[in-house]
Amino acid sequence: MNFKKTLAVFGAAVLTFSSVPCNAMCTSASLISDLVDKLNNDVFEYGSTLEAADGFTYAKITFADPDSTLEFKNIAESDITNDTLRYYAGTIEISGEKYYVVRKKSLQSYSYPISEIDNNYTVYRVCPEGTDTDENSIFPLYELIEGVQHFGFVTSKMTNVKFDENEYKCNCDVSALKLSEETAPYDIHADISKRTMGYILMDGFDYYSPEYHLIYGNEMTARPKGRFSINAIDNSSLNIQNYVDSYAELNLTRTSFYELSAKSSILIDYQIDDSLEGKYGMIYTLYLDSDPKSRIEYKIAEKLSGMDIEEFFKSYEESLGVGNHLSFKSYELIKSYTANGHDYDLYKGNYHFYGEFQSYDETRYLAVRKDTADAKSYENSIDVYEHISQIADIPAENKVLSIELAFHNCGALGKVDVTKNDITFFEKVQPEVIAGDFNNDKQIDSMDIVSARYAIISKLDDENAESSAQMDLNKNGSFDVADLVLLQSFVLGKIKAFPQA
Repeated sequence: MNFKKTLAVFGAAVLTFSSVPCNAMCTSASLISDLVDKLNNDVFEYGSTLEAADGFTYAKITFADPDSTLEFKNIAESDITNDTLRYYAGTIEISGEKYYVVRKKSLQSYSYPISEIDNNYTVYRVCPEGTDTDENSIFPLYELIEGVQHFGFVTSKMTNVKFDENEYKCNCDVSALKLSEETAPYDIHADISKRTMGYILMDGFDYYSPEYHLIYGNEMTARPKGRFSINAIDNSSLNIQNYVDSYAELNLTRTSFYELSAKSSILIDYQIDDSLEGKYGMIYTLYLDSDPKSRIEYKIAEKLSGMDIEEFFKSYEESLGVGNHLSFKSYELIKSYTANGHDYDLYKGNYHFYGEFQSYDETRYLAVRKDTADAKSYENSIDVYEHISQIADIPAENKVLSIELAFHNCGALGKVDVTKNDITFFEKVQPEVIAGDFNNDKQIDSMDIVSARYAIISKLDDENAESSAQMDLNKNGSFDVADLVLLQSFVLGKIKAFPQA
């Protein structure tokens, strides 16, 4: 709807309501407001605008809350430089065309809240050699905006749309940019080697691989939901450091710490395919909020290949500038256990950090899955609390700062593909305890008296026989004949309730 038509309809609406009684004015004002909103939403029509303009070479969309912009530009493949991709966020591919997403500003510090990250981006449509970047084209804006959200962009109402030199005021959702009911499928990924500094942020995960590792031709591709693939072509970079960690990390310091306990746990579902040869591990690490003078990390090695435990622990030794060094001291096997249907060995490694300004001890627990040493494909569902609760030295409740899946490369070549890396936080459902329900059928009747009598006999035969909360009816801390008497009285109707604690 054009602007003159908008004014005409609005004027007619005002005339229509001008003679209504005073007590109807509130309703009329509301209707006028609704009509104005509708007219504003109809001011910008992407389809007819494209038809009239026959495409465009540049677009800029301004959003209301947060105040942000998205720009869309054509660029020749030969004109793409490191400066162009200085703050590269990722790549979107739609219908055979490639688009690079670039931030206007760099990501701030590692723990900077996601909500406060700069919300202004540029999307470059990569034009193959031989095509004219000044020739009008049609950007699939709706799909591109959907895709850019994977890299942290926060969308809202559009307030202004610009195509080349033509500007349109509007107050509508991004759905107004749909060209058809069915959106075009798109692929999202990020080539880690294209970043010039720092890390890639996608779907709340930080992705990183050391620059010196990528220099030698090694490749890392980040994908949504914590997935990634790595092609380790050359390990000569290991002359610089004795290990390389390329990782996807769910950094909870950007949002809020997670309180881990028996009631609130973390579930990790993963699937990994690899054709690697050499020394490496696929390691989940949970960074816990602990005493700065005695730090704790917890690692779960879902695969450890080509090296023994001591060599693995030593591989984390590193120098961090002049006068700063993390030194491995010792390790020990604590126990073996079964979790999530798999057998694990649990080790405790001891380190000490010698620093120019501080010095502290660091403990790293390592649970090693025992059935994946030669596996080329492996998967699991990990209940994190089920693992951490195996360690007496770690408190029952913890703050988890971040969760990381790393390819810990100590000299391996080949490919690894993480096809699933889902991390969910959940509250465990606690079974309802009904006092007096000895047979757990959710009711109290004569059958519970029978069960209680058998329980008394077991207690007489074995003082350590197990008893539960619903059996201690008089709340004295134990189960005995007095509880059986109370139960019989309740079933016969002599008492209406059991004593309260």
